[in-house]
This record gives sequence, structure tokens and C-alpha cells, in this order.
Amino acid sequence: MNYYHLGGAILWLWLSLVGCRLIEPQTRQPNTTATDATETSSASSTITETTDRLSSEATVSTMVAQFHRDPNNPNLLRDYDPTAPIPATGQTTIRGSIRNLNTNRMIAECPADSAPYAYAESTNHRVQICSAEFDPWLPKYFMGQSKDGSSDIRITNEELESAQQLVFNNGDRTYALSGSRDRAGDTNVYLEIRNPDGTTYAEALLYFYEQTDRPVPET
Repeated sequence: MNYYHLGGAILWLWLSLVGCRLIEPQTRQPNTTATDATETSSASSTITETTDRLSSEATVSTMVAQFHRDPNNPNLLRDYDPTAPIPATGQTTIRGSIRNLNTNRMIAECPADSAPYAYAESTNHRVQICSAEFDPWLPKYFMGQSKDGSSDIRITNEELESAQQLVFNNGDRTYALSGSRDRAGDTNVYLEIRNPDGTTYAEALLYFYEQTDRPVPET
């Protein structure tokens, strides 16, 4: 088996996939650990609170994650293919209305005059998106958290267009919920982390709840 060295590439804010193996999709993913680091904000997004943890080469052996390259895009690495069932649920991403989500699953309360807009859960992470103040159909606040509780991040997006696309910029790194509007057939939604070197890691979501009556922006 060939190995592709991915030094410096980061999965999620708390993953640095140095020495990641390029293999076929696996049925299990190992747990991850992390060490401290801090991200900077961009002009389009403001970090309200960040406690990032990234692994170094000294600790990479404890957090090797296995992804495979998309055959049509070598810079895109996924854990599961778009139509592949996720072993934890036996299905592709389970979708629902945010109104039906048990509030106990939320990461935190939304800011004042804001409301839950979307909730996503992957094998290793949870993401909560809250709306803009007094506008329940406009996403604005991004909250992310590792399931082991070791790290979390807060991003505020002031850009209308990218916010509507569920895209949040954090310095030179971008976080997005990709495939959230693809409702043709059974397909996975992904938490995507787009790195400054052009590499994108896509972790398939187990669950994705959103405002089902949100306006779809013009393209």
C-alpha cells in the first residue's frame, strides 16, 4: 500500500493528519487527542471564543485518521463516500428539522435574540449553527466541539452570502457543511475543513438537523 505524506494538513481544528494513509473507506475511525494552539480571525469572520487543540508530530501516532482521496479531486479526502452508509447508523446522513431536535443535544445556548438554525454530528465532532439576531432564517454563529470535550471553537460570520451557504471562515481555514442542500437520493452531508494548502477533509455526518423552511439563495 502506498502512503501519502500529508504533513501539516489539518482535519477539523483539532486534527493534524501528518502521515495520513490513503486507503479505501473504513468502517471505524480511531479516537483523537489534541494539543493546544490558537487560530486567528479573518476580515469576514470574527472568532468570539477559541480553544483549539492541534496535534504535533510528536503526538501524531496517537491520532492517525484514515481518509481516502476522491477519484475526481485529489485534494479532497473523505472518510466515507457520498452514497456510502455510515457504519454507526447503517445509513447515509440522517436528516431532520431543527425543531424536532432534543435541546439537550445542543452544544450551548444561542446568543441573545438568536435561535438554533442547524445541528450536525459526525463520528468525532458536533456542530451547532445559530441564526442572526431577529432573523431565524439567516445563519450567523458557528459552534464546534469535539465529542471527547477536549476542544471547541466559536466563529461569527458577518457575510450574508457565505453564511447562507453554511460556510464559515476562520483566518486561512474554512469550515462548511457541504451537501446540505442536496436532497436527490440518499447522500451524505459533510463537515468540510478546507486548509490553506488546498487540501479539504470531509467527515460524513451521522445526523444533520436544519431549518427546513429556510430560503434557498439564488445561484
